[in-house]
Amino acid sequence: MRIGIVNKPSVFLYEKDGKTPTDQLFMGWAVGILGEFGKYYQIVTHYGYPGFIKKENVKITVEEKIQQRDGLGEVWIVSAPFADVLLEPKVQGERLVTLEKGSFVECLEMPEREEKTGGGEHGFVKIRMASGAAGYVPCIALTRRLDNDRYLYSHRQRNYFCNQGSFCEQEFRDKAAAYAWSYLGTPYRWAGKSGQGIDCSGMVFMCYLFCGCLIYRDAKIHPGYSVKSISYDKAKKGDLLYFPGHIAMYIGEGRYIHATGNADSFSCVINSLREEDNLYREDLSKSLYAIGSIFK
Repeated sequence: MRIGIVNKPSVFLYEKDGKTPTDQLFMGWAVGILGEFGKYYQIVTHYGYPGFIKKENVKITVEEKIQQRDGLGEVWIVSAPFADVLLEPKVQGERLVTLEKGSFVECLEMPEREEKTGGGEHGFVKIRMASGAAGYVPCIALTRRLDNDRYLYSHRQRNYFCNQGSFCEQEFRDKAAAYAWSYLGTPYRWAGKSGQGIDCSGMVFMCYLFCGCLIYRDAKIHPGYSVKSISYDKAKKGDLLYFPGHIAMYIGEGRYIHATGNADSFSCVINSLREEDNLYREDLSKSLYAIGSIFK
């Protein structure tokens, strides 16, 4: 399977018609190329999600380079709402491009060194993007990437995502919920996964990605992935709530965070399953049909 890397700040996957968006990918994300259809590649993402992407948004690479970047651990992820890539390591530097939250970059100098390279009290780090261009971003905008691209070059793709590494449960739950909180107020956008617009499954997917766990991108418990159904009374912070065509993250005490296209909010908000709570949403509370967790 040929492999490519997204070389634009943000691109969408589409259904075969090339018109209906199904997912959003960011700079540096790797994809496996399954075929070519006119101006589109048929691809599968590094988290096992299929779709069609415009050829101009992908730079073809070789498997060995993807394995190498996994092995070296030099890939970092933009964890800030966005990151301006500057020509110089100072706040007044010329902006080359703005990267979305979730973009992957190669650090040419390690952020943990906290080298203050310019901008007064602001520390910058030099990075290289998948487009080949290099520049500077604030150290604080980056977090070390915890997931990997092994699915694309694994010879055992069946149930691959069920066998992800173990996680410290409480740390994972706290981090996942914290990332969900960070998306509050983000406008709703079908197929979106960015700070400019995000949908329900995109939000929970991104929260888990930041914690190093790759889950299915759509709003359902999917065979072959690590999320399994648990009983309602076992729901804890960071677990997932499933409704028909919708998904949310549980944050405790009956409340959950979700990205909703509901006309009254049309954004990422907090609602509740408890009728006595002023954040109660009756329609969702009555249609909840499953709780999902990566923990037993």
